[in-house]
Amino acid sequence: MALRERESPLAAFLRAEVPDWDDEVVSRARFKGFSGQRVDWENRLQFWKDLVVKCACHLGVVAIEPSKVQHQWFVREGLTPLGMSTVLTEMRKSGELQTREELMRPKATLTQYTGSVFQQVFAWMGNQVRGTADAAQPSLMPDMLIVTPLLQDRSAAVIKKLSEAEWRHVCVVTMMRFRELCGSSETADLLMALLINQGRVRHIKLGGKENIEGIKIALKDEPVADSSEFDSHLLRLHWTLERLQQQINVLDVRIASSRTATLLALKSRDKKGALRHAHRMKVLMASKEKCETSMDRIDEILTSIADAEATRKVADAVKVGAQAIKDNHVTLVEVQTCLDEVDEAISQQRETQASLAEGPLITDADMDLEVEFSLLEAELDNGSITEINNLPEVGHKEKLPAHLRSSHLDASNTSVSTSEGSIEGSAKLADHQEEESADSLERAFKKLELELA
Repeated sequence: MALRERESPLAAFLRAEVPDWDDEVVSRARFKGFSGQRVDWENRLQFWKDLVVKCACHLGVVAIEPSKVQHQWFVREGLTPLGMSTVLTEMRKSGELQTREELMRPKATLTQYTGSVFQQVFAWMGNQVRGTADAAQPSLMPDMLIVTPLLQDRSAAVIKKLSEAEWRHVCVVTMMRFRELCGSSETADLLMALLINQGRVRHIKLGGKENIEGIKIALKDEPVADSSEFDSHLLRLHWTLERLQQQINVLDVRIASSRTATLLALKSRDKKGALRHAHRMKVLMASKEKCETSMDRIDEILTSIADAEATRKVADAVKVGAQAIKDNHVTLVEVQTCLDEVDEAISQQRETQASLAEGPLITDADMDLEVEFSLLEAELDNGSITEINNLPEVGHKEKLPAHLRSSHLDASNTSVSTSEGSIEGSAKLADHQEEESADSLERAFKKLELELA
């Protein structure tokens, strides 16, 4: 039990992620400090870097506390990795971990970067000349560090959700909506700092008692323009829509409570109490209808704004097209011809899609016809075989001479039912055929002799 209490809170995840986590020999090699050549421990350093990011992702956080990472996350049988401070320092150098100040710091220009490098070189040379031990002292870790890869992934996920509900490349949302998408206020603040540093977000704050806040965010990887008065009006509409939705949710809860109270009063035969609760429920439902009407009106306004924006973009495109026609010296007849070809191609595509959507190419009636055709072929094949088998064997009879044809007919008609009579008739027929063949050969041979003589 004592060992279990001294294990990492992520022990189950670590065992699932690292199969040899409980291997004594392997763990001893992993937990030792980083010493010697960097080539010798580069792979081990990368292992701990990846594991830190995976653990933060498993916990669902984008900011970590270095003290917990060093002393709690990877505890195994009371032991912690000796080189975890080196791992965090290397992650800070590579930009995988950042402080809030570093995250909000604007990107340095080439001149600023060169000046910073020279300052670091001069400071190091001064420490070497003075012989102080400041350079040997490890840098203090801040209380909070931001995991940059996870923050970037969260940023991409939030922008994707916003893009699904907005067809434009720029949108305006309230801070409440933005925090809901981010999951927490802390993550929203960090994400907004990252996007502001990238130039993709502009903070909007409206004066007045309401204290309305929101952001204007670019849904593409490009800088966003400064907020305008139109953006302020748009933000106020979205904020009003959210407030009405919150009020409707509260009214739904109160209506359900009034309905329950009315039913209880009716069961207890309290007629006055039931009427009072029913009247209250009716007032609440009327308030809900007013809120829904206001929401529908605001939705119509937002839809009209979106349509106007689309119309403006179409008008701009038409102007650009007209200017291109003038610059390229294209006639209106050529433009009309091109448009007709495009319309024809679109109509053909629609006809093809409609024909494919109507149903399968082979219908049930076609399948029935195919089955009937197969049966008919089978009957024809069987019928032809039967007819061939039933053909009369008269070919050889017609070739017989007249004096044998009658005898052959008599033999076939007067055949007895016994097998002996049939055999005798067949034998006579064979003898007559042999004699006929012999006579024919003899006559042909004599004729040949006469011709040769």
